[in-house]
Amino acid sequence: MAAAIPALRNTGLYKILLLLSLLFFSAPALTFQYEDRASSFDITRYEINIEVNDTTNRIQGVAGINISISGTAGEVVLDLIGGQGNGAGMTVDSVFKGGEPVSFTHADNRLALPAPAVDTIVYYRIFYRGIAEDGLIISTNMHGDRTFFADNWPNRARHWFPGTDHPSSRAKVDFTVTAPSHYQVIATGILQKRVSLPGKRTAHYWSSGTAIPTKVMVFAAAPFAVEFAGYIDGIPYSNWVYPKNAPEGFKSFAATPDIIDYFTGLIAPYPFEKIANVQSTTRYGGMENAGNVFYHEKAIATGRDIEYLIVHELAHQWFGNSVSESDWAHLWLSEGLATWLTDWYYGRKHSMEKLHERMADHRTRVTEYANTRLAPVVDHHPDCLTDLLNPNTYQKGSWILHMLRREIGDETLLQGISEFYDTYKGGHACSENFKEIIEEVAGKDMDQFFDDWIYSAGHPILSLSSRFSDGRLTMELVQTQQHKMAFTFPLDVRFVFEDGSQQDHTFDIIFRRHEFVIDVPSEPTEIILDPDIWLLFEER
Repeated sequence: MAAAIPALRNTGLYKILLLLSLLFFSAPALTFQYEDRASSFDITRYEINIEVNDTTNRIQGVAGINISISGTAGEVVLDLIGGQGNGAGMTVDSVFKGGEPVSFTHADNRLALPAPAVDTIVYYRIFYRGIAEDGLIISTNMHGDRTFFADNWPNRARHWFPGTDHPSSRAKVDFTVTAPSHYQVIATGILQKRVSLPGKRTAHYWSSGTAIPTKVMVFAAAPFAVEFAGYIDGIPYSNWVYPKNAPEGFKSFAATPDIIDYFTGLIAPYPFEKIANVQSTTRYGGMENAGNVFYHEKAIATGRDIEYLIVHELAHQWFGNSVSESDWAHLWLSEGLATWLTDWYYGRKHSMEKLHERMADHRTRVTEYANTRLAPVVDHHPDCLTDLLNPNTYQKGSWILHMLRREIGDETLLQGISEFYDTYKGGHACSENFKEIIEEVAGKDMDQFFDDWIYSAGHPILSLSSRFSDGRLTMELVQTQQHKMAFTFPLDVRFVFEDGSQQDHTFDIIFRRHEFVIDVPSEPTEIILDPDIWLLFEER
């Protein structure tokens, strides 16, 4: 998934949009719904034909959908938002199966089609029209120019085309976008052709041979200045910015080749057909759409350094896009991994001190969030899906990987991340899948670690007291958090003495209360918990 400017979607607009929870559904109900669908049919390809115009926000659409029928359900149910009572929503005019019209029902935002026999492949064509209340953002950019941007995360594709709008459902996609000829159009995949049409319109045909979730299937139409910047490891690379922002916009993306090369060496070859950075007028600071990363218009227009944002969104091409979460509750496998990979990149490119600075900042974000909402990283019960865009998913996800570094070592962790990607690329995975890979490469049981940090809410809250007598220091350490009896972790403690000398000790914390007695040359003037920033905790 994506980040806001610079790392978490936290703009004022986003806070307002959170209130519009009627646009989304609760995660538990959706999980059940999509598990049921997955057992009966699978969409293998979308052919989305969309026409947009300059006189109205109404679109005309034709969706061709290839579906493999594997179960015995009496119908194929697709997500498509219907009429909302305010003029928005999609109206389905007709549906064809293999060239023949078929009956359908469109109610409660579900398009139900008759299912054919088991073990068959069927092709539907769905003709529809309407105004997308969300998902397809038709507006004006910061320069007053009209723009069209798909913006699907988490399940907003249903506002403008029918399909299975869930991260575990993957399909190939073709886009044919017909727009007034003064627009440039970019979409998922590779441009196959452009066709000039009467009425000063142009049809743009883009096609992708890589199966992806609907959340990262997109197109954009806007006045763009386009820089075809060559190839990165044989992959075409381009930048798309508003003409008035061209000089600073193209400069903003200059770090892209080095970032792609780094992740290619660290994880695996880049997984998509092209690399395109796109200035956009949408909701989020950055959105990692497969092969087409959208960046908020203001981040580009300023010409400021957005390297961190670019690293985060490009890391998503591997984690979030090529490997997607099996359900929204496991979003940390996308956002947490992308956040940690960005932190790791910064540590390697700049200094490990920069990495430690970032982890210290992340720790503050996580502990402050826990004081407002106590929930595990794998959270099956958010009020709405956008609630998952929080420090648990981003910064705590990064902290989990940071603590794994200490638990199993840098080399083993990087091996585990690479093997996790290799095992699940082109598919989806859950937290248990990641745990199994880590256990395999580390050769150790990780139940306690994952129970503490993934499936339990919160973090250790530590209280320390000490007394010195006859060259011996007695320390009492208590975990004071109320929601969990005890976390298990190694704790580094630094003792600083009056002459400036130091002693470092590591203690294995297992119980809620520990008492330790150590020999010291004098009474410490300072006792520092976790001096090298290895533990997610709070000291009170």
